[in-house]
Amino acid sequence: MSVAAAGLATAVLAGCGGVDGKIGNYGKVSVWPNADPRGQHPIADLTTLTPVTVECYTPGTVDATGFGYGATYKISYDGGSGYIDQSTSIMSDGGQVSPDRVPKC
Repeated sequence: MSVAAAGLATAVLAGCGGVDGKIGNYGKVSVWPNADPRGQHPIADLTTLTPVTVECYTPGTVDATGFGYGATYKISYDGGSGYIDQSTSIMSDGGQVSPDRVPKC
């Protein structure tokens, strides 16, 4: 498959429900109910090789007082959906998932 075809396949896949992959981090990855986790409690903890679908990317934000939150991915997994930190390693058939491979939420 050519590089252009691979890129198009990734773009089409991202536009049709997200990018399928698996958690690559060792240890647990907290799943949050909202992109802004401040004041929230995790709704789940995922472990290495848990299958997920990355639906979209939310850039972090900082308010006028300098407080905010980091970038996140909206994901779905067997048992639910939520948000994980963008620094989480997610491996797909096309390689490491990055913000440029999924639409902005």
